Order: sequence, then structure tokens, then C-alpha cells
Amino acid sequence: MSLLALLVALHTASNTTPSDGWPGWRGDGQGVSAGAPPVEFAEEKNVRWKVALPGKGNSSPIVWGDKVFVTSAVGTGKKKEGEAAEAGAERGGERPEGEGRGERGEGRGEGRGGRGGFGRGEPVEEQEFVVLALERKTGKTLWQTKLATAMPHEGTHRDGSYAAPTPVTDGERLYVSFGSYGIFALDLAGKVLWQVDLGDMKVNGEFGEGSSPVLVGSNVVVLWAHEGESFLVALDAKSGKESWRTPLAQGTNWSTPLVVTVDGKSELVIGGPRVAAYDPATGQELWGQGEAGRRNGAIACPVALDGLVVYAMGGRGGGEARALVAGAAKAEGAEEDEGLLWSARIDAPHVPSPLAYDGKVYLLKQDSGILSVLDPSTGELTYGPERLDGVADVYASPVVAGQKLYIAGRDGTVEVLSTGAEIATLAVNHLEDGFDASPAVAGNELFLRGRASLYCIAE
Repeated sequence: MSLLALLVALHTASNTTPSDGWPGWRGDGQGVSAGAPPVEFAEEKNVRWKVALPGKGNSSPIVWGDKVFVTSAVGTGKKKEGEAAEAGAERGGERPEGEGRGERGEGRGEGRGGRGGFGRGEPVEEQEFVVLALERKTGKTLWQTKLATAMPHEGTHRDGSYAAPTPVTDGERLYVSFGSYGIFALDLAGKVLWQVDLGDMKVNGEFGEGSSPVLVGSNVVVLWAHEGESFLVALDAKSGKESWRTPLAQGTNWSTPLVVTVDGKSELVIGGPRVAAYDPATGQELWGQGEAGRRNGAIACPVALDGLVVYAMGGRGGGEARALVAGAAKAEGAEEDEGLLWSARIDAPHVPSPLAYDGKVYLLKQDSGILSVLDPSTGELTYGPERLDGVADVYASPVVAGQKLYIAGRDGTVEVLSTGAEIATLAVNHLEDGFDASPAVAGNELFLRGRASLYCIAE
């Protein structure tokens, strides 16, 4: 099949999340909504409600019907005892050596830990893993369910959290991943329906876990990629029973799979040095491009637009963006560049994912407020790199709502830009909290999860 024919055959499942809901990570994984929240807001302007959240979490809120769901990890105050915690706090710059991990069950989590990233270690603290449902109109807590209590077996980055994966819902059940501390399904009244223990992850650098679960067909799919036995696994949404498991190359990958549709069939795309797609019914690899290896290190997620899957991988000192034609991407033994439309050395995102919308791909330089826009068909820059007017440091992934680009900064600044032929700043908004979690949009409401509070921005 020609590249042109494949471009015509490939479509994303939906490049716009339904306007009145935001069911999972970046809505449908793409970060685009037909809703139109306010462009201008402040603590005393267009804040419908602001509520304090327990504990700490970098997961995004999700919205379904009249409820907003959010997860958090709440420290109990109990610190890990013994030399491991003390050494971990002192040796923040050491890499994990793969030794001394705790046994599962009683006493789990004993062993090394507490570093939580280079030079940033703190003693490990026992966590309560909770999920909350808030009333969408008022922010009132409708219920709060504690899913587990555990002493983490390793640390996390000081900017991170043990509640990093974003939950997902199909409108019947809520699916929550706390990674090493359990995968759970609840009804929308907060009752636990099933739970699955997949083991303990050993994350590169003890920077914490991050990949969010995704729904496809009748399964919940979880990417379990770390410095140990790695795999992609599908759990039956009703029962939690394992539907299939596909081994992956060892290496930490924090990104979340993207569901796309190729020639009428769904595929699960995973980003990283090797970008690959899997059959959601069987777990079989369908295509891939790039070399798999121990150091996947992906945080930013792939996006799809105009017949292409675009992946941008960055980090300290630069990165690369690639566009792949899904159906033509290489299988094992094929030519290395088969299916690769273009690749470009660029200051690509490190933590925030790219965003694809209306014939453009928006990229932030590493974790900064420097914006570039690419033509997805050629990889050529059509805008930037330009420093934003207000936002400086960014972990949150941008979203588009009402044809406007929203970028939330770590210092509480939220910049809104136009997305038409001319890209321009429309507003620079300032809130009291700081934002590491990615925004959610439902209808004409913008939900911002700060380090302490959750905001509902609406007129």
C-alpha cells in the first residue's frame, strides 16, 4: 500500500473529546475538547469553586456526568525505619542498583529506597491511596474511598507523587491505577469491584511511576515498563481477569498508550525510542519503528493527526520529533526507516506531551515555556521557538478548548493562546496554587489540579 493510501486510511479514534466530559488522561488521550471555558480568570474572577485536596497527587482530574474524580496519596506520617531510609536521604544522587527490593505482602517495601531522584531524596513515608468523587457543580466531596495503605518500596522525585496515573471511566466503572500499589475498579458510588496486584515496579532513578490506564474495547490496558520484567497487559473491565500480556523490552517508560484507529480497527500506540502499536484484542505487535532498549525513558505521550502518529522525545539538552505512517511502520526485519515520514532534531518536550490540533503540532521545549509549532506532514517549523509571555516552567501537558490553547505553569500562571493562522497570547492568568497535573475540560469548565487545591474555572 502506498504512503498516500495509508494516510487516507489512518484516522484517530476521535481528535476531540466529547464536549461535556473528560473520561481519562487528556480526555481521549489527545488533549482536545469542543468545550469553551473562560479565557480570563483569577482567584476572584471566573472561579466557580476551589477545594482543598488531601495528600499529594500529579494525576489529572476526570469528569463524567455530574461528578469529578481525582486520586491522591496521603502520607500517614510513618517513616520507613532503618538504614535504608537514612541512606536513601543522604545518597540522593545514586542510581538504583537492582538489589534489596522488599518482598510483597506483609513487610513489602523494605529495602532500598527514599532517594526519589538525583539529589532530591527524602525518607520514604507510608501512604494511603485514595480516590475522591466531587460534585461537579459545587466541588463538594460526595465520597472518598481508601483503596490501600502501604509503605512504598522505593522513593519518588521530590516533584512527583505516588498518585501520578490519571484514572479512566467508561461511565459504568471507574478504573484507578496506583501502579505498584494496585489496579482497582470501582462503581461510580465508590464501591470497590475488583483489584489486581501486578507486582512492584523498579523505576529508573526512583523518579516514581506515571503511566495511566486506558480503555479499549472490553479491556483496561496498563503499560508496565520498568527496570525489571516489563509488559503490556489487558485486564477485563468487568472482572479484572487478565485477557492478555505482551512482554516488552526492559526499561522505564512513564508515557501512556494512545488509542488510534487504522483502517477501521483500533490500535494501541506506545511512545519511546521505539514507537510501536499493538492489537488491543490480542496484544500482538502490529508495527514499530526505532530500536527498543533498556533506556526507553519516555515521559511525553504520542499524538495522532492527519494520518500520522507524531512522537516527540526530549530531555535535558534537546531531543527528537518523529512522524510515522502507522500502517507502513516497520515490522521485525524490515528496513529501519520504513513508515518514518520524517524525523527532526528539535528541543522537544521532556515532561509535557505534545498536542496535535487543526493541522499543527504544538511542542514545548523540554519543561519550559518556549513554544514551537510543526507542520505534521513535513516536520518543518511554522512558528517559534518563541518564549511565552507568562508561563516559564511547565510539567502539565497543554490542552485545546474552544479552539484556544491552554498552558498551565508550575507557578500558577495559565496562558491562553489562539490557534489560528496567527498564534498570539490572549490572556495570562494567575492563580495562587501551582500546577504540575495536566488540565481537564468538560463543557465550558476548566478543571485545574494544583498542589493543594482543585479549581473549577467557569463563568
